[in-house]
Amino acid sequence: MKFDNILSEINGFGKFQIRHVLIQFLSRITLPCHFLLNNFMSAVPAHYCNISALDDGDVFRSLTQEQKLAVGIPAEQQGVLSSCQMFSQPQYGNLSDWNSSEDTVIVQCQNGWVMAAATSAGVLGIILDVRSAQRFLHMGTSNTEGGDSIEITLIENEQYVCSYTRYSEIHCKVLHYLFEKMQFENVLAELDGFGKFQLWMILLMVIPRVTLPFHFLMNNFIAAVPSHHCDVSTLDDGDIFRNLSQAERLAVGVPVQEDGTPSSCQMFAEPQYHLLLNSSNVTGLPTVPCQNGWVYDNTSFKSTLATEWDLVCDKRRVNKATATIFFMGVMLGAAVFGYLSDRFGRKRGLMISYVMTTVFGFASAFSKTFTIFAVTRFLTGFGIAGISLIPIVLCIEWVDIKHRTPVAVVMSMDWSVGTVLLPLVAYFVNDWRQLTATVTAPLFLAMITWRLLPESARWLISNGKVNSAHYYLSECAKVNHREQFMADLKPEVLSKVIFVENQDRKYSYLDLVKTPRLRRLTLLIGIVWFAVACTYYGISLNVTGFGVNIYLTQFIYGAIELPTKAFIIFSLDKIGRRLNQAGTLVLTGLCIFCSMFIPREMGAYLTAVGAMGKMFAEAAFTTVFLYTTELFPTVIRQNGLGYSSFMARLGVSVSPLIFLLEEVWLPLPSTVFCLVAFAAGLVATFLPETSNVRLSETIEDVEQTRRTFHAQREATMRFENILADINGFGRFQIMIIVISFVGRFTLPCHFMLNNFISAVPAHHCDVSSLDDGDIFRNLSQAERLAVGVPVQEDGTPSSCQMFAEPQYHLLLNSSNVTGLPTVPCQNGWVYDNTTFRSTLTSQWDLVCDRRGKNKATTTIFFVGVMFGAMTFGSLSDRFGRRIMLLVSYVTGMLFAVASAFSSSYVMFAVLRFLTGFCITGIVIVSSVLSLEWVDVEHRKLVGVVDSLSWTFGNTVFAAIAYFVNDWRWLIVSVTSPLILAIVTWRWMPESARWLIANGKLEQAQMYLKKCAAMNQTEKLTATVNTETLSTIVVTEKRDRTYTYIDLIRTPKLRKLALRTGILWFCVATTFYGISFNITGFKLNIYLTQFTYALIELPAKVSVYYLLDKIGRRSTEVGALLLAGVCLGINIVVPKDMSVIRTVVAVVGKGFSAASFTTVVLYSSELYPTVVRQNGMGFNSFMARLGVAVAPLILLLDDVWMQLPQVVLFSSAVLGGIVASTLPETRNRCLPETIEDVEQHW
Repeated sequence: MKFDNILSEINGFGKFQIRHVLIQFLSRITLPCHFLLNNFMSAVPAHYCNISALDDGDVFRSLTQEQKLAVGIPAEQQGVLSSCQMFSQPQYGNLSDWNSSEDTVIVQCQNGWVMAAATSAGVLGIILDVRSAQRFLHMGTSNTEGGDSIEITLIENEQYVCSYTRYSEIHCKVLHYLFEKMQFENVLAELDGFGKFQLWMILLMVIPRVTLPFHFLMNNFIAAVPSHHCDVSTLDDGDIFRNLSQAERLAVGVPVQEDGTPSSCQMFAEPQYHLLLNSSNVTGLPTVPCQNGWVYDNTSFKSTLATEWDLVCDKRRVNKATATIFFMGVMLGAAVFGYLSDRFGRKRGLMISYVMTTVFGFASAFSKTFTIFAVTRFLTGFGIAGISLIPIVLCIEWVDIKHRTPVAVVMSMDWSVGTVLLPLVAYFVNDWRQLTATVTAPLFLAMITWRLLPESARWLISNGKVNSAHYYLSECAKVNHREQFMADLKPEVLSKVIFVENQDRKYSYLDLVKTPRLRRLTLLIGIVWFAVACTYYGISLNVTGFGVNIYLTQFIYGAIELPTKAFIIFSLDKIGRRLNQAGTLVLTGLCIFCSMFIPREMGAYLTAVGAMGKMFAEAAFTTVFLYTTELFPTVIRQNGLGYSSFMARLGVSVSPLIFLLEEVWLPLPSTVFCLVAFAAGLVATFLPETSNVRLSETIEDVEQTRRTFHAQREATMRFENILADINGFGRFQIMIIVISFVGRFTLPCHFMLNNFISAVPAHHCDVSSLDDGDIFRNLSQAERLAVGVPVQEDGTPSSCQMFAEPQYHLLLNSSNVTGLPTVPCQNGWVYDNTTFRSTLTSQWDLVCDRRGKNKATTTIFFVGVMFGAMTFGSLSDRFGRRIMLLVSYVTGMLFAVASAFSSSYVMFAVLRFLTGFCITGIVIVSSVLSLEWVDVEHRKLVGVVDSLSWTFGNTVFAAIAYFVNDWRWLIVSVTSPLILAIVTWRWMPESARWLIANGKLEQAQMYLKKCAAMNQTEKLTATVNTETLSTIVVTEKRDRTYTYIDLIRTPKLRKLALRTGILWFCVATTFYGISFNITGFKLNIYLTQFTYALIELPAKVSVYYLLDKIGRRSTEVGALLLAGVCLGINIVVPKDMSVIRTVVAVVGKGFSAASFTTVVLYSSELYPTVVRQNGMGFNSFMARLGVAVAPLILLLDDVWMQLPQVVLFSSAVLGGIVASTLPETRNRCLPETIEDVEQHW
């Protein structure tokens, strides 16, 4: 029987069958939906390339949407826009009213597509970019009303998407795949790239960084040359001379100069008693050099280098050389610390810088000889170079793109604070030894807080230390309350975040020149750093060159930096890093140029113009720091910064020597500084923009084209994602900043120390050798001076000449001095100890023919800083930021203290060089360490806060120098904070970036978990494991050692290094050219120093806003150009208008402080993690080169009074021009590898 028969019997289509059909209908209705679903969900809406990458400025932005499409996308048949192709650059010639001849090059879509959303709110082509297979795209396409297209946006947090079950399992797998390919910036974004962790790190950096302006500008006080004249005691020929008063002895013993003051270097061969009756009859009187030393005016300084070792007259160049010696140390230290921090990590390099600066800073304060002082001062500069370089890089590498600008500006504020405090310190500590010790003392606290600093996670990842990077990222996540993210991020993943083809490779300075773009960058940045430093210190070290009180000038120079920083923080993001750098340098050059035409007697006007130049120079310096950090890739960032610092310190070392050119032509130093600033400003325009650009990670990144912040690197995860999860600016980061503050506090003290310890008190020849009997002995001191020292034009006793024999007739006629024989001081000098109880000048008679030695102390120190920057930059990239910071602390302290006890000038010079060499590690390591722990959003704030340690140290330094007016105790005083820095160092974390970059994933994980714990983001640390961290910084060989050579191996990184180097040189030269000139306005030296420092506060506040508003490049350019304007104004303001000159100089100081604040952040953002310390070391080297040049530039007033201002003006303008060529880094992730720079810069 058939089944059909059965069905027919029971009704084959009844209610039962109908119910069955209806039940199946519910399920079967989905079949055509799924079978035909592809017609809709795979529909390809009208689409075209996203042409936002073609945005080349205001022209493109002013176009309508239709015009943008016309110039950006080729048309196919029937006028339809191409769906898959775009022009490589805007074709403005396609507009009917536009004449242009751009080359027509068509490329595939570079930055995704824009889909029409009028038909479908979301289709597969919109959600999954299947053509590139690179990104999982946001599904939020709602609210399409009023528009016909949607922008493709990115999801950075896989955990958020999957944990809330918004997507299916397959979607989560896709996200997980892409999560492993994220960039370091993505990690920072997840950890909060500017949370409590980053804030704490920035605060830790304040202490050491505030010492930077102390040491960098200290030469204004320790190398000050008080009024002096020959000691006429040698003219004592009997009762007549002895019965004369001191004034009468000067009248008969020392010829009068044109200004009516006693000659500083000449005395009569014998007492000219007839001058007591007719002082005008001096024709033909025989004079000889001071025979018995000098007598110094101790009103302002109890002791300076000039009074300590008679660095006047023939030895005045030795006094000038103290600054050069220091900055030579900084220059060498910049190179060394740049290498060390890229080789061994930011944190280690920072510690080394702390230690070296503290040790040698105190050593220089106790130098027994000028030689010991020079050596210890050099070593102090060498050590402090690490402090100037590493902190900014460290902070930048820990901050997300959005906050790089505020971080850099905030970190530069410590410079402004130190500059403001410096005149106060110098005023109260007016002995050069005590002042040196005082400004170094904060590094003790920096060493204490160092252990709290994290290592750069970028550097760790770049060097294959993914576990260490994971640790620090976990610490960041914990502190920033993003622990959950780190729970899913394994250390192994971090190794893929920053891609380097050879992770075992060790980078060195050679990498700076190995590749085309990096080589070009290195050259350009080196020139910029040289000019920035040369012009900055050309202004800073010329505090006595304006005829205003040295303390007031220094204070004004410091205070002017504050509004500069406030300006920079806006301009860096508004107009970009490049324009800021070029602009600030050009304006600095303009100020120097203007000052050339202002008569010396118009001291107020000169000071005002000088302050403006100082302000622009500081802006250039602030910009170049940030700019350079952003330009160099992570793998050689410290090498690049070390090289840049080396070039800067070379500029600083040259600065004091440039001042000696005034003997050739008075305006020649200003002319040189002006030309340097202009040249650097021009060079800066060739640097790539880094605003809104991720930090490059590898050399390859520099060699390849830079992308915007929203562009994601293929197959990598960003450290910023981790920072975002663990809070990229939480308590952990604040801890780092605070710890760094302790060590950095001593930097301005040591950098500006020469302003006080090398101060030259009023002095005249010791006329005791003229004692020829009772006549001379019966004279009062004034009468002995009258008969023993010729009077200068200003009515004061000559500082370097005395009569060959007592001229008793001058007691009756003081005008009859014609023809009286004079000789150089035969018996030393008598110094005025009113201001300084002891300086290098009075200690070793660095006056008259030896005044060059006094000037050289600044150069010696900054040469040390210059080489220290290179050394610590490289070492911190090689061995880590943390350990090098401790090395800088310890060695800097040892050599600084040793220099304070120098028994000879040579010893002092050597120790001062070593102090500069070692202390530079504090600069470069702490800066890098802070930035590497801060997310993109807060890097700007960290940069500004970090620079505040300089401002604070500068401000306090003036007070310290005032109360500690013995140069030995001053060195000890300013070095003593390094003890606290060494103590706090144990809390300083290593840079998680550096740990990851170097394959130390476990350590990175440890620090990241600490960061997360402190930032109260422990829940987000579940993903922070070595597997995840290993994807952040992908290097070609995990154990590779990066050196300064990596800065020039690739084209873009080479170009970046060159530009940042030039920029740093110009910023440093301009900044210190203003800062060192606290005596140049004839105002109180302590008040000048305090004002110079105080002005940095509003400058850095301005920078904080400008960095995000107008970008890093524009802020740097603007600050340098405005500083140049101030310098140019002071060229034309008469010398006698000291108040106006001081005001202008203060404004210039503010702009220069803003440029310095900007350049630190800028540079830290420019260089990739693997060479960030190398890059910063190079930049610091260039800056210290500029600083070393700055004192020499001030000597050019011997050639022409306005020449130093002209040179500084030129340096500022040059720096501004060079800065304008740098890439913008605002809102861009820190590059991790050189490849990042080559690809995205």
